[in-house]
Amino acid sequence: MFTPTPYLRLLLLKGILLFGRVAYAQEAGVSGGGNGGSSGRAESAAIRGSSAPTAGLAAAATQEVRIPKGASVTLRAGSQGASSYMWFKDGEAISGASQAEYAAGEDGVYTVLAYNAEGCSSDMSEGVQVIVEESTIAADLRILKKSEDRQVVVNQTFDYWLTVSNNGAGEASSVFVTDILPQELEFEQLDLPDLGAADYETATHTVIWKIDALEEGATASLKIRVKALQAGWIENTATVGGSQDDPDPSNNISIDRKNVAGLWVPNVVTPNGDGKNDRLQIPGLGNFVENELVILNRWGNHVFEQKGYQHNWTGEGLNEGTYYYLLKVKTAGGSWQAFKGYITLLRGRVNAD
Repeated sequence: MFTPTPYLRLLLLKGILLFGRVAYAQEAGVSGGGNGGSSGRAESAAIRGSSAPTAGLAAAATQEVRIPKGASVTLRAGSQGASSYMWFKDGEAISGASQAEYAAGEDGVYTVLAYNAEGCSSDMSEGVQVIVEESTIAADLRILKKSEDRQVVVNQTFDYWLTVSNNGAGEASSVFVTDILPQELEFEQLDLPDLGAADYETATHTVIWKIDALEEGATASLKIRVKALQAGWIENTATVGGSQDDPDPSNNISIDRKNVAGLWVPNVVTPNGDGKNDRLQIPGLGNFVENELVILNRWGNHVFEQKGYQHNWTGEGLNEGTYYYLLKVKTAGGSWQAFKGYITLLRGRVNAD
């Protein structure tokens, strides 16, 4: 007579079966071989024998196992002398489920019968209730806003870079970046981003960048060109968000602070003796360690050169007209920057403020 002593056990990731109960270290890690996940084995205690052969879990009531949607838990039946099995879900036989293991990925109460070679069956095992939960996939989005390292002066253009990263643990969807430009800046242009689409809203002075999906570990960047309108420290803030929960909101915001020097080269000099614009004066030049000014006529001939410019050029001896300048300045960091432009020399006229 076939009197098997069968038992059930669960194959779980980071789960421990204690006396027929499952204690989780991480519920989100429950997985099974059926979906390609790795699993660790946690055996139940063996069923005690009885005069009536049974299959079940260590004298326990129906167990409850929770798994995230898309995962599975592997149930394993064992019995001495058993040659085949029949698995049931909610009391209905599962077609083709005749092996010792079954990967359960749907809601339901699972039980099993054991059969010996002669076709004799055991009693029905105790049940394992599988509950499939809607999983909340989190995506840790991070944004970094950074301006060019070089010194910038008033009326000069420079670039910002926005970099968005997905630190995981899932794909981020409907990623949305906003960057409100402060009034000290004038928008110039947007480069094409690595991913998604970006646009500038004139009415709100805002750059908006949308990315449909950003995979785990992926990074995308966008370059913004602006013009500095005022001297001083300019603070610019960018933010990022997505459809998923973000476990670390502290990196969803990035602030860049840029110091704009007050260097400005006038484009008109009127040496008419009225005390206004009689000399080429360059405000903000003292903010730089060293400087050198070269002024050329339209044929490219040098008409003025001075290292450490003293704000003393009046165009003396030169005809009215347009002249071109090359101003080089040395920043506190030791690098040289060049500024080019034109100066109109007007004599005997009222100056232009």
